[in-house]
Amino acid sequence: MACLARWGLTLRARRPARKAAQAPQLHVRNLLETFHMKLKLIKKLGDGAFADVWRALDELDREVAVKVIRPANVGVADALAHAKALARASHPNVVAVHTLETITDPDTGDSVDCVVMELLHGHTLSERLQGNKLTLPELHSIGTGIISGLRHIHNQGMTHGDLHEENVMIVGDVAKVIDILYLASLAALTTEKRETKLKRDLLSLRLLLQLLIKDSELDPAEATEFNNLIEVDADIDDIEFAFRKIVTPENVKDNARVVEHIFARVAEEGFVEGPEYAEALVEETPSSAMLPLLKRLISEKGYESKHRDYVELVWYQLANDEKVLFLQHLGASIDQETPKGRYWPNLRLLSALGKEAWNGLPLRVRIRLEGLIVKDVLAGHKDIHSAQAVSGGSLGTYARSLWRRFRKPEDLADNLISLLRQNWYTQNYVGEYFLNSVPEIARVTKRRDEFIKALRVAVANDARLIVRKIDNLPDDWVEEIQGN
Repeated sequence: MACLARWGLTLRARRPARKAAQAPQLHVRNLLETFHMKLKLIKKLGDGAFADVWRALDELDREVAVKVIRPANVGVADALAHAKALARASHPNVVAVHTLETITDPDTGDSVDCVVMELLHGHTLSERLQGNKLTLPELHSIGTGIISGLRHIHNQGMTHGDLHEENVMIVGDVAKVIDILYLASLAALTTEKRETKLKRDLLSLRLLLQLLIKDSELDPAEATEFNNLIEVDADIDDIEFAFRKIVTPENVKDNARVVEHIFARVAEEGFVEGPEYAEALVEETPSSAMLPLLKRLISEKGYESKHRDYVELVWYQLANDEKVLFLQHLGASIDQETPKGRYWPNLRLLSALGKEAWNGLPLRVRIRLEGLIVKDVLAGHKDIHSAQAVSGGSLGTYARSLWRRFRKPEDLADNLISLLRQNWYTQNYVGEYFLNSVPEIARVTKRRDEFIKALRVAVANDARLIVRKIDNLPDDWVEEIQGN
């Protein structure tokens, strides 16, 4: 159907009037009923279960698209009636129907009905979205065009029924709704069924507009804000109002100013650590600013431990699709910076957000990050007489908060056991950063006996931080280590 749609065989929707408008009675009506166009079929463009599509020339040598209807199809009469209604009331955002004709099928020789339509030279909206992000003018033009097209269809007493990015063509800078032969008439329906069909169109419109916003230069969080502006029972006027509010330059600038203001509050030295201040600041943070704010923290590597309560509250208020976008941004930053040693703030941020954030990272990033962290544990070196917090294995210390997410925690356990068997500095590294976690790591990896033996070596070597903290271990561990 994407192939057929490319040739203008579907239409675009405009806003539903609250009272169904009477279809304009144009002079085209007489043409449809009395005039027979001479058509020259040039090339078959596509075929489907419902019809074949041909490029053709009319008697004035103008290119047109001719949709040859298969007579065996159920609903042919309705489809032709719908096409005729649209021909009587054309619209710039709906593929134009010129006339209905009866021609000789070039494949069968039978006399068949066909619809003569404008031949569109452009690409589907789906294809356009695979390229660069939509600019703000493109977003505005395409979005309002789709709204206008759907409103027009509704005003003719019909619904589209299949509005999505494959059924919108971009011709120059104009969006046109296509796939018009599948329209459904509302006239013969009960009130309940009519409302159901209209609501389905409106839901499709909302989803399509959200997709446009996400694939534009606007921050993806604006797509969620757009959805938040619309009530469940919103009509097409409400949807258009919300869309225009999001895409107007004034709104974009206002949101950027809000993000800048909130980020300045977060980054200031006077930021107050604790849940009460965090809750108060979240109350002042609009939902449309939350994702841009977190992305700004990533880009500027501004996260500190004092921000934890605030960041957690913001994280929990993000929509699922916003979390995906945030984690893509975080994963890309960590993947790029960690091997260069510039990992502190964003790894702290990842650690603060827990299991959900770790599991949301791309698998490749998780595997690579786990490998780098576990490997760096072997560089662990702690000189208790030095002013440095850690002399080696800085990245490895993140295993404390992340190891439960690791695919192979056994590798971490083996590296810690190795450090405990080496020297005073490596033993103190384990004592400083991992001793309290050792019993759980041992249980998960089934390395209890190996850890007990290695800790005996560290105690015998008078590794100061091991000796000081040994009583923090379970009683049965202490007894075995001390040989009691």
